[in-house]
Amino acid sequence: MSGSLTVGERIILHLAQYTKYLDSYDAPLDVSQDGIAAALRISRAHAAIELKKLKDGNEVTEKLVHIKRGKTKRKVYFLTAPGEERARLIRQFAEDEGIDVQPFLDLKRCKGPELWAALDEQQKGVLAQACVFRRPFAREALPETSISLLPVDVMGMVDMPPELRSYVPAQVDPELLRQYHSQAADYWLTVGDYRERLFHLLRAGRQWEAEVMVASRGITALGTADRDLLNMLMMIAPSTERYRGRILYAQAEVARRSGDLDLAAQKASELRAMSSPPDVINGLMTGALVLRARGDCDGSLALLRQAGGLTGGEDVRIGCEVAETLIQEGRYGEARTALDHVIAMGTADGDQLERIFYQLGTVSLRTGDGAGAVRFFSKSRGAAKNKENGELYLRLSDAYGLIGMQEKAEEYAVRAKKVQMPRVSM
Repeated sequence: MSGSLTVGERIILHLAQYTKYLDSYDAPLDVSQDGIAAALRISRAHAAIELKKLKDGNEVTEKLVHIKRGKTKRKVYFLTAPGEERARLIRQFAEDEGIDVQPFLDLKRCKGPELWAALDEQQKGVLAQACVFRRPFAREALPETSISLLPVDVMGMVDMPPELRSYVPAQVDPELLRQYHSQAADYWLTVGDYRERLFHLLRAGRQWEAEVMVASRGITALGTADRDLLNMLMMIAPSTERYRGRILYAQAEVARRSGDLDLAAQKASELRAMSSPPDVINGLMTGALVLRARGDCDGSLALLRQAGGLTGGEDVRIGCEVAETLIQEGRYGEARTALDHVIAMGTADGDQLERIFYQLGTVSLRTGDGAGAVRFFSKSRGAAKNKENGELYLRLSDAYGLIGMQEKAEEYAVRAKKVQMPRVSM
């Protein structure tokens, strides 16, 4: 043994952690060839070569067992008695020589300072680049290293342990860290993940590109409207009037959908103070939805009708929100009239039709018209891109129950349980 550890020695120390599974019915993935390769940051082929040497030396034995949570049997590897003795000698040697073995083992078990101290500058650079990523990324996105440094799964993806993602970036020069975020932003552009691209653009200091992306793509391309996204959007200070309205609207809507109604109301007020009619309309709309969420349906309707006046009363989106507010108030006749007017416009797209028919079904259900509810909820499902909607199935179950068709009601209740019920933001 030298002042470091060979791959064979690292495999022995790795397997020494799993001796307790030797006589188990199933075994962890970590003792399979793929698991060993991933844990020690070596290729599968390299693992196969080293395992053969260890088997030939009677230090490792091979078994065919079930992998935990797996459906089929796979080859796994355990230390023999000579292998256990070799592991003891390796640990003793490492202790005598002052070698910390942990950085040579599973990256997931490694503490940041231990691993960082064991790497050279080139390896530190690659590890730091990997640690700026929040989500799994393709290994090929980063340079190769003289050792297999990153944990790569069988699909070639890297998912860095949270402790390393927290520790390593703090050790890097801020300017270099911005470069790493910039590289990550460009990677996510090629993948088409605009939410992660936004995260890295902001941390790379590429504010203008972040602003343009949000203004041009809107919040739909950025995924779930949650606190994480809101925090990112609030880092954007519009640099020109050209994009200011769209950035404010994105901030307002994500704030509203993520539950920060005070911030949403503030941003909606800023939109209403702008000179562009589309921005004013968006401000009125968001302000109306905030008031509705707070239970002020009269105030909500007043803002929605003000917005409708700016569009000539021919905006499907506004009409749907008026109907939704009236439904919430229990004013079903007025809601039905509003929806009939929206349908008469003839400009609703597929998503809007799905919602319109759902609202009509809700009005029918709540006014005791079971047959009408079945008809409209069925039309809503027909217009939907996602036909497996648990909430819609429940409403169909209610509608069939209302007209005495219990078998159909039970059928849709069962369907509802089989699908994940979506969280709808209105």
